[in-house]
Amino acid sequence: MSSFLFSCIKKWNYMLKLFEGGVILMYEFNRAGFGIRFFASIIDMFILIIPISILLYFIQGEFSTEWSEGYLWDIGYVIYLTVLPVLWKGYVIGKRLTGIKIKRTDGGNVTFAKMILREVIGNGLLVFVTLGISLLISAIMVFVMEDRRGLHDLIGGTYVVYSR
Repeated sequence: MSSFLFSCIKKWNYMLKLFEGGVILMYEFNRAGFGIRFFASIIDMFILIIPISILLYFIQGEFSTEWSEGYLWDIGYVIYLTVLPVLWKGYVIGKRLTGIKIKRTDGGNVTFAKMILREVIGNGLLVFVTLGISLLISAIMVFVMEDRRGLHDLIGGTYVVYSR
């Protein structure tokens, strides 16, 4: 009976509120796992590559999808993955199409500071410094951990949930 009740709560996206030291912590039961997050990232990758490559073509006179091409990739990355989720309440296009979104650990909408920590530090700088090892560790964490949070989520104080 208790497992049936738990599955109903999970299915209908109810939130369990826990009181801890006078602070309400909100835990959503519908955390997004590795597969759907990976698929959303693939969509986002194509959304970033196509327009930036076209823009580089007009600037440089040739098509290029190399990340080392410079500032346009950096600007595109920062705007798309940090600013858009703040303006669009946790969504980027890939996440919107797959029905998932980024939330703060307290259940609120993400802020620019949280997204800078999550994407620029957790997904950018950390991956660069560790030569990609942190990306592999994050993927494993999202796949096996109960809370479905990767290193970038821990750094940014975020998690990814189903929005539908």
